[in-house]
Amino acid sequence: MAFFETSDGVKLYYQEKGEGNPIVFIHGWGMDHTSFDPTFEALSENYKVVTYDLRGFGSSEKPRIGFTLNRFSQDLQELIEFLDLHDVTLAGHSMGTSVIFDYVRAFGVSKLKSVTLLDMTPKLVNDESWNLGLFHGEYHLEDAHRDLTTIFNDMEAFGASFMKIAIPYLTDEMFEETMEGIKLNSPFVLAGMWHAMAVNDYRDVLEKITVPAQIVYGEKSTLYSKETAEYLHANIPNSKVIPFENCTHMLVLENPSKLTEVMDDIASSI
Repeated sequence: MAFFETSDGVKLYYQEKGEGNPIVFIHGWGMDHTSFDPTFEALSENYKVVTYDLRGFGSSEKPRIGFTLNRFSQDLQELIEFLDLHDVTLAGHSMGTSVIFDYVRAFGVSKLKSVTLLDMTPKLVNDESWNLGLFHGEYHLEDAHRDLTTIFNDMEAFGASFMKIAIPYLTDEMFEETMEGIKLNSPFVLAGMWHAMAVNDYRDVLEKITVPAQIVYGEKSTLYSKETAEYLHANIPNSKVIPFENCTHMLVLENPSKLTEVMDDIASSI
């Protein structure tokens, strides 16, 4: 297993395979690098592909500090520097997209060749001026406060409720398998990063994404809407929208072959 150490002394797990132009994947909340396993293997035939576990997730260390999107974006920048990557094709799923937004805010796009944003909003919490956040506009600050309390008090209860909404087609067997994965996470890490997503607003960052961008959404996503994807497209200069048919928010797991295809398209065409 390969690890690199961040500037604040945290060991993060990463894996890399293949040669050629680099592609880096960032996983979502409650997940880890294995979310991209089929795509990782397929793309590594033609590219240098990197996946890693965000601090507190998967095989990375679980420190007591650093559970902010700003720290996560700094970790990403340090990983890119550690691996000496240039012209990176960067892709983030869900919270991984928030990491990309924060990375652009902090470091710009000089190291990037393109970005792919997988089913996420630039502002999670809805309010009187914004209805393109979580749950198609039906998630507000009071909901975030309630959910943070639930995560701390009973993480499994929150995970069960959230997954039934995010993946409505789950069978009993699939639900049990999903819950086993959720149980591997720390409630403190999950709560910290839920808070980080809830308090951030990246709408001002979108115009700064000047490299080519793909905005991918699941047509059956119960978390984010087609209109959210269109808002991103309208505000990111050189972007296009790609729907994943018959997919929910978990599109990276539901259709890895299409994810491989869209990543190959952007990595090979620029």
